[in-house]
Amino acid sequence: MANDDHTLHKTRATYEKIAITYAENNRDRSPLAGHLNRFIELVKPNGWVLDVGCGPGFDTAVFQQHNLQTIALDYTHAMMQAGQTDLGINANFVQGDMRQLPFAPQQFDGIWASASLLHLEQTDVSQTIAHFYHCLRPEGIAYMSVKVGEGAEWTSLSYGQAESRYFTYWQPDTFDQVLQQVGFTIVDGSIDEVKASWLVRFVKKNAA
Repeated sequence: MANDDHTLHKTRATYEKIAITYAENNRDRSPLAGHLNRFIELVKPNGWVLDVGCGPGFDTAVFQQHNLQTIALDYTHAMMQAGQTDLGINANFVQGDMRQLPFAPQQFDGIWASASLLHLEQTDVSQTIAHFYHCLRPEGIAYMSVKVGEGAEWTSLSYGQAESRYFTYWQPDTFDQVLQQVGFTIVDGSIDEVKASWLVRFVKKNAA
């Protein structure tokens, strides 16, 4: 776990430095519009949603517009501050580690984890997804997206700055196996080419 902590802390330090630039470059959510709409369609109306790795809170704002009660969780304070202070996003922001969610079991009807699991070492992903499962109510929906590829790497640049971020890559069969071993049923998914190859999965927790 110590090495995993170092990986996340180093990546978080990068996001602390690039938060404003990241926010400015990711305001346009149109590439994700289809996924956002599908998630909203699948989640219980007026339900509770957890936006894991929310960044500045762009997607949280969309969910709130559709009357979903949303908590926005991120590991990096500066990312949330960029949304709240610089962009005026009014959200219930919580700083926390997705590997140890600070929430009660069966608290949420939906979990949205867009491009957040990709910063975890693969050894942490199964346990983290299991936490998602436990925090969902029966028949709750989760959305997850990760990058398609092999292995893991540190990038040398992040949004034009000489700052490193850690990325893990997944093959569909391997990621699907993790989801199913945790207990999820896959209800929808795709591989999207948006700046990179993204593996997208909508999954459902079994009924009680």
